[in-house]
Amino acid sequence: MEAYINSLSCISHHPTFNDDFFFKETSVLPSSNFLFVTPPVYRDYIPATMIRRASHILKMGLSAGLMCLKQEGEEKTDAIIIGTAMGCYEDTDKFLRSLNENAERMLTPTSFIQSTHNTVAGQLALLVKCHGYNFTYVHQNLSFEYALLDALLLLKEGEAKSVLVGGVDELIPPLCELFERAGHIKKTVHLAEPIWQSKTKGYVAGEGAVFFKLGAKSASSIAKIRGVRPIQKISDTNELSIYVDEFLNNCGLTKHDLSVVLSGINGDTEKDKNLNEYISDINLPVAYFKHLCGEYFTASAFALWFAAQILKKQEVPTCAVREDRSVKNIRHILIVTHHNDRQYSLICVSQC
Repeated sequence: MEAYINSLSCISHHPTFNDDFFFKETSVLPSSNFLFVTPPVYRDYIPATMIRRASHILKMGLSAGLMCLKQEGEEKTDAIIIGTAMGCYEDTDKFLRSLNENAERMLTPTSFIQSTHNTVAGQLALLVKCHGYNFTYVHQNLSFEYALLDALLLLKEGEAKSVLVGGVDELIPPLCELFERAGHIKKTVHLAEPIWQSKTKGYVAGEGAVFFKLGAKSASSIAKIRGVRPIQKISDTNELSIYVDEFLNNCGLTKHDLSVVLSGINGDTEKDKNLNEYISDINLPVAYFKHLCGEYFTASAFALWFAAQILKKQEVPTCAVREDRSVKNIRHILIVTHHNDRQYSLICVSQC
């Protein structure tokens, strides 16, 4: 299954919504163990009447989705598909706290109405008047991959000519507290080393909203998605290698065709073990991305945006590689990522 990325948008810790930004002066070290987004001017995209009541994830998702659609000159799409693991957690938290504090009386319905996982997809459809296919996938860190698979199937079967697909997850104070209490977050004193040199546990947490408009090849096409493969579980590095070889074969490629492998290690020395071993064995140029966006359930959407930009600009930022090794004639990129060494995913993207 293949499709072309005809426009894309990204809201992340860095000002990635600016066309001329591409990590030129970005450090290889994360600035904090929580990477919150740098927001655009939301009122440039969202109607003023909505901003006051919109939650953090809704502002991110609507802005990124509309930003993506506007790149092609018209806010139209045949279908909207979104992947999110936590959904509108802020509104859920707000509603439950209000329920407790007010003894289940005199509650405003806004937080409850906006607390469902499909709120972003629904509100986007209302704003752009899209009456077609609208679906939200909630599968932990494979949420975006399943959304992307659905979009590719929809295009292959001719059910849609263009699909807006995205990955959205937020990071709010209650979640930060929960992640820290669970021991998932890397200690501040351990941030002085790049994630590929990490010898400590924990990761840098992040958030973001990334969207792509997929369809047939056009003059504005940025990159070509050759395939996506979610993997529920692997037992060791050898099994991961077998999955990768099978996946590349289905994409009509071999490992020798790859220009860059984009690795989804997050700096947790225990959880990164299998992926690190695989990366060290392939003898190919490797780039990294989770120190730029942080670890979150739909970080693979950021990885796809990053890969598409590398193909478009024919450049890998120095902050994303172990050593200043220039890669020329970048044609095919393989994204290999995971979450807690449980679920893995593969995405292959190529030059148009």
